[in-house]
Order: sequence, then C-alpha cells, then structure tokens
Amino acid sequence: MIQCSATRTNGERCRATALPKRSQCFAHDPANKELAMAARRKGGANRSTARRVQKRMPREMSDIVEIIEAALGAVLTSKVTPSQGHAVASLVGAWVRLHELGEFTQRLDALEAAAADGGKGTLSSLVSTYRRPS
Repeated sequence: MIQCSATRTNGERCRATALPKRSQCFAHDPANKELAMAARRKGGANRSTARRVQKRMPREMSDIVEIIEAALGAVLTSKVTPSQGHAVASLVGAWVRLHELGEFTQRLDALEAAAADGGKGTLSSLVSTYRRPS
C-alpha cells in the first residue's frame, strides 16, 4: 500500500493510504474534490453537539423541541408575551418529567421481572434485560 503524497495543512505528509492506481488518498485526490468537501461538511455537521443530542433523543421528543423553538422565536419576535412563553416552558417541563417517569417505570418493571424470573443474582444479568431506547 502506498502512502498519500499530499501535504497536510500543518506541513506534514498525509498519513492516509493512497487510492488504487493513484498517488493520493480520497481526501486529497483532485478528482474527488467535491465529494471530499461534501464528506467533510457532513462529518462536521454530524459531530455537532446538537446533532449528537438529536440522535440520542427519543423520537417523540423532537416534536417538543420544535414547540420550544417556535415558542422561543415567538417571544423573541414579540408575537407572544414572555409570560405566554413561560407557560409553554412550564408545560414542556411537565411533559418531560412525565416522560422520564414513564421511562423509569419501564426500566424498573424490566428489572423486577428479570429478578422474579431468576436473573441469576448478578447486576449485569438484570441490567442487560433492559435496553435504553435510541
């Protein structure tokens, strides 16, 4: 395997493997310039904190996030009063607490069921019966 012949922005030689029958890697090969730029943009977007949070968030909560964003925008543009925005935030907070309680109850039920079915007495066997939703 041949090492890429390109120089990185810090002046060091690129450590990636060159493409077959090429002297440069995917990122440095001029024929792939547009694709490499798109991949960098996509990679950067997917590394953002907001994107990571969004991936871990239950689907039904994405609707709540949209409501919060809309309420915030409405308060900032004076379409609704700050007290109305506060009311929305209070309702959303109550919804989140209920959602957390429901999740906690599910997890507890799963652990209790595993213990009742002879979970072999180890914490790992009990915990492995419940998979956190993604």
